[in-house]
Amino acid sequence: MSEDAALALLQLLAQHGDISLPRAAKRLSLSSSELQRLLVALGDDPRFDGLDLVRQDREGDRVLLRLTERGRALCGHAA
Repeated sequence: MSEDAALALLQLLAQHGDISLPRAAKRLSLSSSELQRLLVALGDDPRFDGLDLVRQDREGDRVLLRLTERGRALCGHAA
C-alpha cells in the first residue's frame, strides 16, 4: 500500500465527505484495482485486518466511501 495514496484518500474524504469509488479513483489517479487494495488496508472489514478508517456503503447502484468514526478522529487530530 502506498502511504502517499492512503494519506491522499483520507485527506480527500476529510475535505469532501462521501465520495463514490470511481470519483475517488479519478481524483487520486488510481486504477480501480489499486483503490480496492488500498480500501482493504484502510477498510473496516474484520476479515482483512484493516485499519478501520474508511468504510464502503452501498446506496442504490453506487458505492460511497466514508470515513469511519476512527478515521474522522484521526483526521481531526491531524488537522
